[in-house]
Amino acid sequence: MSKQSAKKEGKAVNAAAAAATAPAPIRLGTDLGIENAQALHAKLAGRIDDMETVVLDAAEIERVHTAALQLFCLFCRDRRAAGREVEFLRPSETLRNAAALLGATTLLNLARAKV
Repeated sequence: MSKQSAKKEGKAVNAAAAAATAPAPIRLGTDLGIENAQALHAKLAGRIDDMETVVLDAAEIERVHTAALQLFCLFCRDRRAAGREVEFLRPSETLRNAAALLGATTLLNLARAKV
């Protein structure tokens, strides 16, 4: 095996190992109303110090209140200040519209989010 082949194989193994150890995305569910804000806060607080990118699966969101958007904004702000990333995976139209209405699309990085 050549050095170049071994190097490529080593990188592939390292990437696979990193993917295998990365925490699962946080599923946000369908309802992020005010009555669910405390549970959302607990989910986010538990991942605030993760070294890896925190992925929020936002595909199922059908209802979102301002309290949830405020939590997302604070979470994203605090993680970025610490040099860590947050990624919204497949953000629903409901989340995109609510964030746009409040001017939070840029802070939440929804313009670059994978749909």
